[in-house]
Amino acid sequence: MATGEAFTREQHERLERSRRGAESQTGMSFWLRVGEIDGNSRLQAENWLTNLVDSTHDEAVLILVAPGARRVDVMTTQYAKRRITDQAAGLAVLTMTSAFAVGDLIGGIVNGLRQLSDAAGQPRAVEGEIQLERAPQ
Repeated sequence: MATGEAFTREQHERLERSRRGAESQTGMSFWLRVGEIDGNSRLQAENWLTNLVDSTHDEAVLILVAPGARRVDVMTTQYAKRRITDQAAGLAVLTMTSAFAVGDLIGGIVNGLRQLSDAAGQPRAVEGEIQLERAPQ
């Protein structure tokens, strides 16, 4: 996809399904920003994430992809960092950039979202909530 080119409806729907799937699997909020940025991408990602979350206790992730600048940043809130380590985020970035290198922007983002949600795992129990597990058959 060329810089400045808009996503097709199908591509947008695929990204949105993947994003919602990651949220459903993890119970965390995921945001995706694809486009050009001015200045320090890491600082912008941090500012955007701060403005997107309602509480400092939110588990949230922002993926910033700037194709023209060849930048990918994964920013997590402090609470999300407990579930998605810097190492896991780095591996997801590597997955995405590898796909981008062969021209697969959408597939790279989808795989990166999947990798981040797999790293985060299932939502954690809320304190005081009873967890019921089925006995092995």
